[in-house]
Amino acid sequence: MFHSSYQNLSFRQQIIATNQSYPCPRCSCGMLEAFGITETLKCTSCERGFVALHGGRMLYPANRMGMKIAPTFWWDGLRWHWAATTASTRQILTIVLVSLMSVCAAYLAMAVNVAPQWLHWLNPMLAASGALLAVSMLIYFVCGDFDIVAKRKERASKSPHIS
Repeated sequence: MFHSSYQNLSFRQQIIATNQSYPCPRCSCGMLEAFGITETLKCTSCERGFVALHGGRMLYPANRMGMKIAPTFWWDGLRWHWAATTASTRQILTIVLVSLMSVCAAYLAMAVNVAPQWLHWLNPMLAASGALLAVSMLIYFVCGDFDIVAKRKERASKSPHIS
């Protein structure tokens, strides 16, 4: 039923060696290989850079993300597992406060009955839910680390330059 070589594997965090190649945890079609003489692993497909931290057990993005929030991964010998994100405490606190403030503002506006003539069907809970959805989508698009950016860079580097 199972391949015999998989029976001895334990699903624990294994050390990520820079002299080995691994499947890319982000695009799943490329391979992570050593990049130059650094301790960086770079994907052959999406060209994202990663570095192993915490004793070589966690895979983090190699470049500074700014306000972007990227996932981190750990390797069990067979596949990548999602570990956490690169979000700082300040980023998480800002996201929570902006979300709560928008929900409270929408609930308060509906409770005070700001526009009764055209919002007779909208109740405060529905308005608060809509505000939370809108803010969470905004945060997702502003802070998310997408593959679109990497593919745009790849197309720009492969396109012929006109002199």
